[in-house]
Amino acid sequence: MIRSHRTAITSALLALGLGISACAETTAPLPPPEELLLVVNTGDNDLSIIPLAKEFSTVRVSLGANVPVDARVTAGRRFAVVTTGGGDSLAVVDLTKRSVERTVHLGVGSEAQGAAIQGDSVAFVALSGVGSIARVHLITGEVTVVETGPRPRDMVLTRGRLFVVHGGQECTVPSEECFAEESWILVTDPVSLMRQGVADSIPLPGPGNASYAAVASDGRLYVLSTGTADTPAGRLSIVDPVSRVEVGSFGGLGEFPGPITADRGERIIISSTTEGLMAFNTRTRSVVRGANAGIPVATNTAVTTDSQGIIYGIESGACTGSGNGRVRLFRADFTEVRSIPLGACAGSATTTLIPPAEEALRR
Repeated sequence: MIRSHRTAITSALLALGLGISACAETTAPLPPPEELLLVVNTGDNDLSIIPLAKEFSTVRVSLGANVPVDARVTAGRRFAVVTTGGGDSLAVVDLTKRSVERTVHLGVGSEAQGAAIQGDSVAFVALSGVGSIARVHLITGEVTVVETGPRPRDMVLTRGRLFVVHGGQECTVPSEECFAEESWILVTDPVSLMRQGVADSIPLPGPGNASYAAVASDGRLYVLSTGTADTPAGRLSIVDPVSRVEVGSFGGLGEFPGPITADRGERIIISSTTEGLMAFNTRTRSVVRGANAGIPVATNTAVTTDSQGIIYGIESGACTGSGNGRVRLFRADFTEVRSIPLGACAGSATTTLIPPAEEALRR
């Protein structure tokens, strides 16, 4: 009798729980993040924002100021930053609103170039013209500037540190006061902006002018040196961010190669206005598509990849006179998918994943 009574009570409680569960409203899963392709149109002083899952419906956002030909775009989860004002200011673009949130002035002669974004609120910017880096609070516009040395060109955040790539001093007429230096990387704390450890400087021997950097899936830092007027051959350096030493350096990329990107696999993709798209395999440590073997992309000024492995090669179009650029889409095996029109003198490009729109979250 006791066992039967307990069984009856248990069954009743179970039925009640099932009834409550059936009446409770289920929570729908959050929509996926939105992936965007961003391209700077320096001839039109605007930014193309292209949602990659919405039939490539491009939005053009005016940056409100003169955009230099060598302007760069860097993006985080909410904001993107673009060099404007001839390199002396930074446009902060809210990617959820598709509009410029604010313009931050960095000082006359700053020549802002590469940047890195931390979280949703802080950007670090290389100020090549004044030998410094700036930390910019994207919400308030507050700027902190710290001197680092000649010609910082790019930077990446990895292993809890900020790695600042310096191209060395450029001189039109070498002299005792001004001479072409080899490139190097400064390692700093992103909080204090102070140099970190004994090995706070990583030399990059060989032809100089290190200008672009990316972190690959193997965790190593890859740095592209474009070469100089005296030594125009480009080189790709491999840097171990833990031991802080260069562990490899490779040529065969032609003269004055450009921006690079790491795909989700084993490759660094390299852009070149003369060679098109080239590729380096990070596992075999070999140039698999080098000079004279690149994928033809006319006046290829930039390259980026997305989460699906699609490669985006930027054709600048005419930077003087008429004629717009375009972005050409390639599968991982470099077979072409299609192209998308861009503005005049298209340049720097990147992709990013942003949170779903607020309207989608409310549904």
